[in-house]
Amino acid sequence: MYQALYRKYRPKTFDDVAGQEIIIRTLKNAVINDKISHAYLFAGPRGCGKTSIAKIFAKLVNCKDSVDGMPCNKCVCCTQSNEQNMDVIEMDAASNNGVDEIREINNKVNLVPSLGKYKIYIIDEVHMLTIGAFNALLKTLEEPPSHVIFILATTDPHKVPVTILSRCQRFDLKKIPLENIYNRLKYICDNEKIAIEDDAIWEIARLGDGGLRDAIGILDQVVSYAVDIVTLDDVHEVNGTISQEKVLNLMKNVIKKNLTQVINTITEYNNKGKSIIKITEEIILFLRNAILANTTSLEDKNIYREINEDISTEEMLNYISILNDSLLDMKKFSNPKMILELAFIKMLNKFDNQLENKIVTEQTVATKIITQEIKQSENISKKIEIELKNSNTVENKNISPEINKKLIDSDLLEKLNKFVEIRVNNTLSKFSKKDTIELKNNLNRIMDYVMDEKYNIYATMVLDGELKAVSDEYLIFSYKTEHLSNLFNENIINIESLINLVFNKPYKVVAVDSDKWNIIKENFNSKKQKYEYQKEIYSINDILSKLNNEPVDDMKSLFGEIVEYN
Repeated sequence: MYQALYRKYRPKTFDDVAGQEIIIRTLKNAVINDKISHAYLFAGPRGCGKTSIAKIFAKLVNCKDSVDGMPCNKCVCCTQSNEQNMDVIEMDAASNNGVDEIREINNKVNLVPSLGKYKIYIIDEVHMLTIGAFNALLKTLEEPPSHVIFILATTDPHKVPVTILSRCQRFDLKKIPLENIYNRLKYICDNEKIAIEDDAIWEIARLGDGGLRDAIGILDQVVSYAVDIVTLDDVHEVNGTISQEKVLNLMKNVIKKNLTQVINTITEYNNKGKSIIKITEEIILFLRNAILANTTSLEDKNIYREINEDISTEEMLNYISILNDSLLDMKKFSNPKMILELAFIKMLNKFDNQLENKIVTEQTVATKIITQEIKQSENISKKIEIELKNSNTVENKNISPEINKKLIDSDLLEKLNKFVEIRVNNTLSKFSKKDTIELKNNLNRIMDYVMDEKYNIYATMVLDGELKAVSDEYLIFSYKTEHLSNLFNENIINIESLINLVFNKPYKVVAVDSDKWNIIKENFNSKKQKYEYQKEIYSINDILSKLNNEPVDDMKSLFGEIVEYN
């Protein structure tokens, strides 16, 4: 029967352990100087050597003829495997995590070793033990018989009670360096006579992400897939990733703002069975390397030169932030492809670019005037802010800081606030939790209009927000910033047209920023405020048309088209 490579090449001596030199040296010296502790805790990421070190150490402490911290491999304790050695008891806490299993250990610790000097208990994934099991282990762990050694291994030391941690010598194993993984893979390939390109070995080592076992597992898969010689493409095909060259081509289309090609490329990779999550991680890594190529002596800078010439470091950092946020959502959402597509839409910033062009076209004259009269405008704005703060009306208290800076009459401000307030009241007065959940689950149908020439802007806006409340007639959306909610409200008519087209129902919509929504939600849940249905007395079209005709400061629009005084 074929034996997996990671089992065949599990370290049998400390010399075989890769990348944990400090810990190996400490354990060797403990044996040489006869300063062996009664309890050890090995913590670290998967595949870094925790269990292997525990097994080698168990063999070493019972070796009768060890030399310089190395087992002789000739005595009975050395020649017997851990499965055959009655003095080494291994327990997987993931499947044996109850009080009864620990009580059984407590009952047997007083039995003397059969062959060696010590009886060693290796408890893997110790963080999986229940609280009762930890408590049962506590006293024995603190004062075990002189012939007993406990070795605990875990990937999550923060889940282990501090009372256990304080009774152990703790060793934190690190991720294995890339070069160490490469050297071990190279040794395995030479020993197994595997024909493989050197670039493929490096790529497998990188994909192992500090875990040698994972890297050896990928190598085993790739060897089974490849026909003659293992190539770099074979590695990416098996692992569901893409090469750095393909990431570069994808980023070129992002830089060119070619949304259609970007979406088509993602669809192609998804149809080929590529992992969307891994592709996202590869793009983040590529952008990180591109930033470092500007400031450090990173090797192979040529692949990043082209992208560094076209976009700034600030833009790349923004891309990384968007992709990282999307990566967190992908792991919770059933359709990661859609999340990545939305991330690229944000990166392309299509909506903001069109809006920016619109502002530049329609407000050139106003911008010049405002630039020439900054000091005068700032003084006027400050006076209005003071007056509004001194006002005791509810509507003026709700006016946003962004709107306070607008030089428009108070009557128009009152109408705007009242319009939003009425729509929020009407939604919550007939709020339906069932309809909210159902509509949320179907909101991704709007994705069908992201590529539509007429509705793409409004589809992007809707998907960028979060649906919070639904009634039989109204919808409330929430946005992270006040600016985004204002942009939504400016385009309510077109957004309603899109939503009615998608769901075949004449919904009325409104948007608020997240801070305002949190207040509304708290008032609704605590019943501090009673929400009653009211007749709409103002039209958003009338309000916006008056704003567009507002002569003061020549500002075209309240929402979105805002010229800020810097």
